[in-house]
Amino acid sequence: MINIPTPRPSKPGVEKFIKRYESIYGEKPSPEIISREEAKERIKFTLERLKEEIEKSPAFEEEIKIHGAPSSASDLSDVSNTLAQAVQIALDEGVDKALNFILATGNPFLVDMFHDVIIEHFLEALVNLGKIKLIT
Repeated sequence: MINIPTPRPSKPGVEKFIKRYESIYGEKPSPEIISREEAKERIKFTLERLKEEIEKSPAFEEEIKIHGAPSSASDLSDVSNTLAQAVQIALDEGVDKALNFILATGNPFLVDMFHDVIIEHFLEALVNLGKIKLIT
């Protein structure tokens, strides 16, 4: 069993996390113990939602205009899946690990898209989660 604790609202960005969780799952996160299979399903569901969010983002659409669309719909799906995984890594483990994940693909198109999607679509979430520190 995996224990997913409910974050305490006293930490920065937790309210936003709870609202995002509620918008995805339709319920508040709870401290319940769930099975490994349920955890995998929740992760898969979250990645699918991230993928959809990325594909609808102006940054993704702009990159497709600049670099051209991948040769097939499955290639486009691969791109958005990879970006969704990278965004999930950034949100969970930090941008440096997500960047290493993207760089490991060896695809400069993905590196550019990752940068644009992070900066234009997920920057506020990453700052609120403490994964990025803004220098003033």
